[in-house]
Amino acid sequence: MSHRYLEILDFTQFFDHFVFTPNAENVLEKELKREIPVSVGIELVVVDMSRNKII
Repeated sequence: MSHRYLEILDFTQFFDHFVFTPNAENVLEKELKREIPVSVGIELVVVDMSRNKII
């Protein structure tokens, strides 16, 4: 069985939101972000049906 990923969408969603990131002292700092990168994909699974015989 073989696995592959196929990316079908890749875009940037513009949206103001806050994220919390730790600094050097391990204290969370609030930061305003203006965009969210979005990637949508599907997993392709290839199966050799000649080897998977049901008896």
